[in-house]
Amino acid sequence: MDNNFKILDCHIHYSLPIKPEELFDVMTATKTDMANLVITPHRQRISSVPDALVVKHLNPEKIYVFGSLDVTQYFMHNKAVGKHFVKYVKRILACGCDGIKMIEGKPDIRRKVPIPDFDLEAWEPFWAYAEKIGLPIIWHVNDPEEFWNLDLIPTWAKNQGWYYGKETINNETQYTQVLHVLDRHPNLKIIFAHFFFMSAQLPRLAALFEKYPNIRVDLTPGIEMYVNLSKTKQASLEFFQKYQNRILYGTDIGARCVIADDCKGINLTESTNRAAIVRDFITKSDEVVIKADGNFLIGMDDFALRGLGLSQSIQKKIFYENFVTLVGEKPRMVIPRLVIKECRRIKFMIKIMSMINKEIVPDYSAANQVIRYFKKVKS
Repeated sequence: MDNNFKILDCHIHYSLPIKPEELFDVMTATKTDMANLVITPHRQRISSVPDALVVKHLNPEKIYVFGSLDVTQYFMHNKAVGKHFVKYVKRILACGCDGIKMIEGKPDIRRKVPIPDFDLEAWEPFWAYAEKIGLPIIWHVNDPEEFWNLDLIPTWAKNQGWYYGKETINNETQYTQVLHVLDRHPNLKIIFAHFFFMSAQLPRLAALFEKYPNIRVDLTPGIEMYVNLSKTKQASLEFFQKYQNRILYGTDIGARCVIADDCKGINLTESTNRAAIVRDFITKSDEVVIKADGNFLIGMDDFALRGLGLSQSIQKKIFYENFVTLVGEKPRMVIPRLVIKECRRIKFMIKIMSMINKEIVPDYSAANQVIRYFKKVKS
């Protein structure tokens, strides 16, 4: 891909046991200049935010971090999570985080964690604070709509346990909750991951863009997004041209490690495939046959990727400018002593959660590893 601008991937997952050098190798292999690490909660270790801050400390000019929310609050202060999240966000921003990643809208997470509906009063202090300070948020809301249909859900997704029956919150119910939040707080700076799962509903997404001028979407696969957008190439092209300031490049590299308990590291082949699919769609105008992998990324069927061949000026916005315009051209500085303090708090919360839920086996290894690292460089 020939260009004269930086490539910034706004959506890469990271947590130990992935090694920082593995991430840097993947960035080199995919010709990624800068990365935003998005963090999701860990069942046994509670938080992987400090893990990512080590990576940022090692490469402070090229790494942003969007930390997860404090999952313990759903169990300990369910009816008042918002005010506790405000305190938490202040702490992790001080540590060196640049924004927040919310996985809370993924239906599978809502089956496992007692997350209050997003438009309830329990959340209100958080939304108000996020709007007030202009907090950048990447928010995963819903999944592909076929995951609620037993006849349409792909086999690979069903095998992941992502079929959502009547016991799981409905996707339209979640959309309604989110739009209630936006009506009350129209200045929230939110990037909806995976195109807000509206790749088959471009007029609907366009209407939301018109109504809520501060929301954005990223291009992180779900492969269904590229199947849908390729089927309607002309409409997709017109959408991207009109809303070129609202779309961000992301790949979901490292996502497999978020769902796999036996993760040993980032899969380099899958990572390069992810980057290639997203970039080819943005930059090329011809048709490319994407071969099925029978797995997490592409699924069981080949499909024709019909690239949009966007202009260089639009590419520059999607690959770089739209993110830094929202978040800032320079990542925040990591403060080692504050990260150490947060690690100690995390260890305490691991102990508390293991007493609340006997299925949680306390794992202090990551927190201790991060403490050891930052003690060497403490300032």
